[in-house]
Amino acid sequence: MQSFSQWASAIWSGLRTTFVGLGITIPYLFRKPYTLQYPEELPEIPDTERGLHNFEIDKCIACDQCAKICPVDCITIEAEGKGKFARMTKYEIDYTKCLFCALCTEPCPTDCIHMGPTYDLVGYTREEVIIDYADRENPRTFSGEEQFPYPLAKMTRK
Repeated sequence: MQSFSQWASAIWSGLRTTFVGLGITIPYLFRKPYTLQYPEELPEIPDTERGLHNFEIDKCIACDQCAKICPVDCITIEAEGKGKFARMTKYEIDYTKCLFCALCTEPCPTDCIHMGPTYDLVGYTREEVIIDYADRENPRTFSGEEQFPYPLAKMTRK
């Protein structure tokens, strides 16, 4: 059986931690709420944010280093030839698997893949977020008329 001092100590500890928590929470009741009307208002994204990839297909030599180092195997590369004379037929990134770890940008000898600032990749199915950067004829577009905001490469739905 507990002694009275142990019981009182437990009660005091419970009350003290409750008041500490309320001391943190109560000031938020008197602050103006922060609401962002997305997508009309966009949040400020830091420069160090790792968003969707920027891929410069003209610089790529199809060395396959980015696909080899990817920990989840989300990059698929198909090319005719190797080196400077390679013609890229497929450079596909499966964003359902991608961790946005930026490991694929490090081993590239021509520095043709970068992490971009764009973070908004929406779709109704998983196939809509598998992007083929090599398909220039069918660029991926949003529901409106604006194209995907990549100046370096066009993207397409699979």
